[in-house]
Amino acid sequence: MIWLWMHLVTWIVLLIVVFSVVFSKKDVSVAAKMIARICYVIALVSGIMLLGYAWEASPVLAVVKILLAIGLIGFCEIYFSQGHNWRSRTKALLLVTTILVGLLGFILAGGRPF
Repeated sequence: MIWLWMHLVTWIVLLIVVFSVVFSKKDVSVAAKMIARICYVIALVSGIMLLGYAWEASPVLAVVKILLAIGLIGFCEIYFSQGHNWRSRTKALLLVTTILVGLLGFILAGGRPF
């Protein structure tokens, strides 16, 4: 159960960081990048620990979430390194992808831990 909470809290923190970076007028701060990177590591470790449960719920959805989450990490890193030279459509895609990864996590967890 602790892995589930760690995964959930990490996603919430990453969601806050992504929203703050996307809606900020300034360049991406080093602190935001480091917080996001710590979130990636914690999410990867806790996600590996939760993979067995997700696989039991839906193997296909688990694979989709894994691929989407890895893509999200890459997308965040590219966005953070490029600064604010992105179109609003790309920013919206980053936000939607972040939310979609969280929703897939809730579906795989069966709504737990709530």
